[in-house]
Amino acid sequence: MGNNAIVKAGTSKVLTSQDIALLKRQSRLSEQEIRNLHETFWNDFPTGRLDKKGFMKYYEDIKDEKDRTSILCDHVFAVFDKNHDGTIDFNEFLLAVSVGTPHDLDSHLDYVFEMCDVSGDGKVDINELATFLSASLTIVGKADENDNLGPRKLAADIFNTLGISEDKKLIKEEFIKGCKRAPHLRELFGGGK
Repeated sequence: MGNNAIVKAGTSKVLTSQDIALLKRQSRLSEQEIRNLHETFWNDFPTGRLDKKGFMKYYEDIKDEKDRTSILCDHVFAVFDKNHDGTIDFNEFLLAVSVGTPHDLDSHLDYVFEMCDVSGDGKVDINELATFLSASLTIVGKADENDNLGPRKLAADIFNTLGISEDKKLIKEEFIKGCKRAPHLRELFGGGK
């Protein structure tokens, strides 16, 4: 998801060859997969826009079993609403669907970083990381602030491990490189041991 470019015709019922080419590069999906998702999207959302209410209904069908309370729904919606207009167009939707199954460790860590970067500025501050960690810890049933897994403390520990001052922002390259070097961070963010 590292490329934040959005096709301008994100609400078009017609996919041009240029749209397909760009979406293939951004999503790593085949042309047929893109066309199938495009048709499904337009059948389910005839206005070409998916609002938060529609997203919540869709999210219920795709969410992880552990996310019983849909705690990540607001967070996920904010991340994929790249232009922050309160809706998700087809291209934002396609990128959201395609990043759900990263192909390698770098792609997976890129995805995690994007999930943390709700502001979309390409950087993650300690509050964004703590918010993501809070939602993640709630899902796995470890959201007790009284233990060492408190999201704010954990976010501070991660910044410290990566050599970043808590008052600074973390960039994607630092995050990926640091997680790849630190097995406990790789494991924490689901990238294996």
